[in-house]
Order: sequence, then structure tokens, then C-alpha cells
Amino acid sequence: MTRSNIPFSQEIDQWLSASGKKTVGDLQTMFGEKSFAILILIFMFIPALPIPTGGITTVFLIPASIFASVQMMLGKKSLWLPKFLKKIKLGDATLTKALPFIIKRIEWFEKFSRPRLSSYIPSLPFRVLNGLMIVLFTIGSLIAPPFSWLDTLPSLGAVILSLGIILEDVLLVAIGSLVGLIGLGLIMAAATLVVNFLHNISGWL
Repeated sequence: MTRSNIPFSQEIDQWLSASGKKTVGDLQTMFGEKSFAILILIFMFIPALPIPTGGITTVFLIPASIFASVQMMLGKKSLWLPKFLKKIKLGDATLTKALPFIIKRIEWFEKFSRPRLSSYIPSLPFRVLNGLMIVLFTIGSLIAPPFSWLDTLPSLGAVILSLGIILEDVLLVAIGSLVGLIGLGLIMAAATLVVNFLHNISGWL
């Protein structure tokens, strides 16, 4: 995996600017080995926003992220997608609103990011560890109660970690891992409080 001579945000922008309809399969073909991280980045960006999603993302985005990250965890170098997923067309809202919004956020990270220990990024142990972390973060986002905002930090962790892979910056990967783990800790703490509360109520009855 080698870093392009142009910023990643420009790569996506050029791809968006090209004429013709665009599918998930086109995105995968365009970015090759990086398609793992790119698809996870896009799929997890919405639950990473600090707004309640009401469980909408559990229908497709989070399961698709788990599907991709499990393959990464298994050490796959290239992402396999079933034909029906490859044929899914990216809608106008995604192409004209969501992706440009994501690109602007990527540009902010690119101001501070640079290749750090990039030789570790494509190694098998690193791919397996990152895949495992993203699986945990996506599951955390999946089980977080709707309208609780508890899915924000695990999702943000997956997004930053994925950006670290794309930008070949191990520091970003570490920051994303830390953010995601803090998010998982908050979910576990909230679950513990609820269990203790219910236990106390049952003792009063």
C-alpha cells in the first residue's frame, strides 16, 4: 500500500467529479486495498456524528462495516463484496452532500497527518489488529441504545482509525483506537449502571 502523490481528499474529489453513475463496486475498484478503510470510513461516518440516529444506521451501514472489518481481521488483502452490494448505486444525496461533507473533514485531518511508521500498515498483524478493533467499535455502535449518543465515540474511533490506515499514519490509528475504546468503556459503564438500577428496584419490590 503506497501513498498517492496527491492528498486522499483530492483523490475522492476527482472520482466524484468524473462523469457517469457511481456504485459501491466502482469505489472498491478505484481504491484497491484501501477500499477496506474507505468503505468503513464512509459507512461509520454517519453514526460518528454527535446526533441521535434512532437506529437507522443499524439497517445497513454498521452491518456492512462489520462485514468489511471481519475480512480485514482475517488478514484479507482485498475486500470481497457480493455482486448485489457492488451494484448498489450511490444516490444523489450521497454524491452531492454526504461525500463532500466527509471530504471537508478529511482535509482537516490531512493538515496534521503525515506518514508515520507506514511500513507497519500493510503487515498482517497490523491488519488483523485493526480489523479486530473496528469490529469491536462497530458492535459497540450497534448495541448502543438509540438516541443515547453512546454510539458516537465508537463510530468516531472507527472513522479515525480508518483514516489512519488510508493516510498511512500510525499515530492516527492509535488515536482512533483510544477514542473507540473510551466509547466502549462508556457503553459498558452505562450498562452497569442500568443493571445495578434494575437490581436495586427488584430488591425494593
